[in-house]
Amino acid sequence: MGEGRRKPRPRRRRAPRPAPIALEPVDLLAGLAPGVVLRADDLPPGIDAESSARTPQSATLTVAEAGRLIRSGDGTIRRLIRTTVLGPEKRPAREGADTDRAGVPPRTARKPGE
Repeated sequence: MGEGRRKPRPRRRRAPRPAPIALEPVDLLAGLAPGVVLRADDLPPGIDAESSARTPQSATLTVAEAGRLIRSGDGTIRRLIRTTVLGPEKRPAREGADTDRAGVPPRTARKPGE
């Protein structure tokens, strides 16, 4: 009868599970999961001035690339987020305009950081 205490079994370690939702800020902003590729209609030849292609080019963009464009302040991406339709700009932004603060009250001497 003098069995004494049993040795506890070592706990089995679980493999890390992927997060159930997208955790990167840009993915949360876009509402998309990581690794999603955004596709659009093919870009007709002659639209892209940097390309000398004679055939349509596929227009793809990953969520991470969109995030980099958003963080860099790309105007086209910002307009797509605000309107969901890409059209010509009505008027170019004036020189020295604080375009990153769109929709935010102007800075004041009392609250310069807001």
